[in-house]
Amino acid sequence: MKSTLFCFAAIAQMTLSSVSAESIQRIPLYYQKRTSGSDFISASAIDLKNGMLGGVVQIGNPPQNVTMAFDTSTGFSWVRGTQCCSENCQGRIAFDPNNSTTIVSPNQNFTMDYGKGIVRTNIYTDTFRFAGLTVKNMPFGGAYDMEGFEQGFDGYLGLGRDVNLNNSCTDIAKRDVPASGFVPNAFQQSSGLSSAQFGMYTTSSGNGFSETGFSQNGTTTVSNVSYSRSVAPGGYGIAKRSSSVDEPAGYLVIGGIDTDAIKGDLYHIDARNDGSESGNWAVSVNSVKFEDDLEFKISKDAKAVLSSSTDVIGLPNAQADEFQKRWYAEYDKPDNTFMIPCCLMDNLTSFKIKLGSIKATIPPHYWSHPRKVTSCCEMCRTHIGKSESDTDYIIGSAFTNSFYTQYNTDENKISLAMKKNHVDDGLELTQD
Repeated sequence: MKSTLFCFAAIAQMTLSSVSAESIQRIPLYYQKRTSGSDFISASAIDLKNGMLGGVVQIGNPPQNVTMAFDTSTGFSWVRGTQCCSENCQGRIAFDPNNSTTIVSPNQNFTMDYGKGIVRTNIYTDTFRFAGLTVKNMPFGGAYDMEGFEQGFDGYLGLGRDVNLNNSCTDIAKRDVPASGFVPNAFQQSSGLSSAQFGMYTTSSGNGFSETGFSQNGTTTVSNVSYSRSVAPGGYGIAKRSSSVDEPAGYLVIGGIDTDAIKGDLYHIDARNDGSESGNWAVSVNSVKFEDDLEFKISKDAKAVLSSSTDVIGLPNAQADEFQKRWYAEYDKPDNTFMIPCCLMDNLTSFKIKLGSIKATIPPHYWSHPRKVTSCCEMCRTHIGKSESDTDYIIGSAFTNSFYTQYNTDENKISLAMKKNHVDDGLELTQD
């Protein structure tokens, strides 16, 4: 899984804002890179690409601090457990269930396969604390085996839809393991939220990536910023900034819509409800093409999963092969991205996709990394990869970070909008 880099939620600077008629929580996020120790340092621009979003979550009583990446591809939360001793588990903080007085085990296990990574867990319920929210009896997995994940986090906080964690092979009733979604649970437990919806957006509003891989016109500079990790008296994690540059790289918005962050209309589409047990946010796909270049034949039931756990725009197998052939690309399997000759980068055209009734146009500089080279034999990276499906798409943060993205579990909808202060650079969003 591509998850080395992510944005760290600076909870100490969390602000409660009244936006529209709703009271929402806007949690500032900063680009971060995890070291082998417990500290957090700023990531160099060349390493950033489109990072994941994440923050410090406290689990149990007394609370144990773990860093969890925000994952919209599933409603399943998990963290490395003390029994996880495989190579992929190393370098991560382990949650110890024996040190929590409120832990409950239903004696079940659960496996989540992410395609490029897989985690096998024991199921528990315990108290979660994050961003001033307290969720009791929150179900999650304690990983005893992990494969395919890179460093940078201790687990995933599931922001997808509810996953049924009950094992049908046991005699335990389904009600014994509650619904898995973090935000709906926080809303139902009267944690001060006005609704069970959330949104994410980055504050970079420029024309994509520079040669180093970071937004040229973004409002955040992190190369000279250092961070340390500690715990606030209120019980949730914070990050201290030692630089005068304090503009967040983005926000996680919980409990409503931050209309101050939106330019123009917020477009809504229904999430697919096709019996998937992963709890993902999937929408129907009606057309996909690279403008004036490749136009793909779409399966009748094609869907796209919006995922914050990858930065890749994943194409179905046959379409990925077409892209590779068209651009003389090399496939980086561990990274799940295509690299094309740098001398061809200027010939790339916009990626256009119709999700439900929403049409999105993503110019190449949002999903590619051109650089100056002396030979056409040198390869440049894109965020185009494979979905490992014959019909379906993965829409990662190379797409979602371009927009304000809203998820509504109450109405089972996903919404997209242009970000405020966006300067016209070819990025477009319309609705039929």
